Amino acid sequence: MARLLLLIVFGVVAAYYFPDSRQAMENAAVPILAPFIRWDTKAEMSVLGGNVLEHERLTGELPDRRNWSGWLDWRYSTNDIKEDPWGSRYQLRVWADSVAIVSLGPDRTRLTEDDFSVVSPRERQRRRRR
Repeated sequence: MARLLLLIVFGVVAAYYFPDSRQAMENAAVPILAPFIRWDTKAEMSVLGGNVLEHERLTGELPDRRNWSGWLDWRYSTNDIKEDPWGSRYQLRVWADSVAIVSLGPDRTRLTEDDFSVVSPRERQRRRRR
């Protein structure tokens, strides 16, 4: 573990000291950091999905998908939770029993292999028996 930490510190120092090595260091770090970035993004998407469901619980309606971007702007003051780490706005998908927050992934293109989503089940409305 100490060797790995030393290697990481050396890499960071080299990246700052030798500007030409920065891009090479970033390229080498991407495969190592990608799972952590994805894990953190899924946690953020889960919070966003919970906020969508909370909005539905309080207002009786989901955010309008046609004005999803406007709802994000109204709900959040910074881009931190409105966008994934690659700079794309999160997307909203709605089904009768759930909602999904979708990230377009690193390639920022819809319907490609690197897209991923976090699905949150919707509460079922209990009907009163008469």
